[in-house]
Amino acid sequence: MTETLETPATHRRVRVWFGAHPIADHTTNVEQAGQYEEAMRRRFASLRVTSEPVLVDSAER
Repeated sequence: MTETLETPATHRRVRVWFGAHPIADHTTNVEQAGQYEEAMRRRFASLRVTSEPVLVDSAER
């Protein structure tokens, strides 16, 4: 799913990558995702950390 102006993403998916393999995968609200991303960048300084917008259905919460 992609983020649009009409439906902004309420959650983000943060992943830590070892090469092509994700070794950590966490989806949470935007504020907590920022904190988690910062913590993972400190903990895994030499690995790639990504954060992507995610649309969550209200039924999934």
